[in-house]
Amino acid sequence: MATRRPSKIWRIVVPSPDGPIEKPQRSEAAARDAVEVEKQTTTANRITVQKWQDGQWGEWIRWIRTDSNWHAE
Repeated sequence: MATRRPSKIWRIVVPSPDGPIEKPQRSEAAARDAVEVEKQTTTANRITVQKWQDGQWGEWIRWIRTDSNWHAE
């Protein structure tokens, strides 16, 4: 059975004690904007941007916080 393509092919994923929080985004630009907002508000130390491609979610970029600075990996 083929996996259906989601309507929003970008998402940001933020870890939480209750499990990862997935926030769908409509475009790469929207995902970038959402990451900037999330950086200002989250207590998490990691934000992952994922893109739906070839029938699965794949990591596109990961942001890691060290002290008060965020770095892309």
